[in-house]
Amino acid sequence: MRVRFAQLVFLLATIPSLAFAQRGGGRGGSGGGRGDKYAPTNDLPKYPGAVDLQKLNPVAFLIDQRKKMPLDDSTVSALRGLQSKIYERNGDLIARYDSVQRLYKNENANDASSLKADSVRRTALQQTGIMNAVLDSLMSRRQNDDLDALALIADDKQKKKAAELLDKQDSDFAKLMPAGAPRGSRRRP
Repeated sequence: MRVRFAQLVFLLATIPSLAFAQRGGGRGGSGGGRGDKYAPTNDLPKYPGAVDLQKLNPVAFLIDQRKKMPLDDSTVSALRGLQSKIYERNGDLIARYDSVQRLYKNENANDASSLKADSVRRTALQQTGIMNAVLDSLMSRRQNDDLDALALIADDKQKKKAAELLDKQDSDFAKLMPAGAPRGSRRRP
């Protein structure tokens, strides 16, 4: 009788833990194993290269899209002047970003097993802070560049098409940014 009573108590004690394990063990997902999309990682965010950022000049993009949106020669000439100004103005930011991004090591910066873990983490945080600040500046400048480019297009139909193309490129620009990096919003009238 005592053995059966002990087995019953054991069974009653383990049922809640079995049910808890079936729900995912409280890890915020299904199963809590290797396939858990919320599993902790040692990787830091991956940032785009400076070349990728420089390619996303909105004015250069509009000039390249002349097949989808025909522009007259005077508009193209005015846009080319603005394109050069944008490259010049962003040159220092892109160079600073490039120098930090080249040194940035996104693997295992959160690995506590390393004796240098604190200094590695501190350096990585400083680098991400600099890159995020540059990305924020580029996004703000980009919004102004979009407005300046649209101001150079006289035809309302072409201006609307240009705005749609720039919105798509802005979306592509935002997709390059890692989670937590700044993502600008459109401020077009």
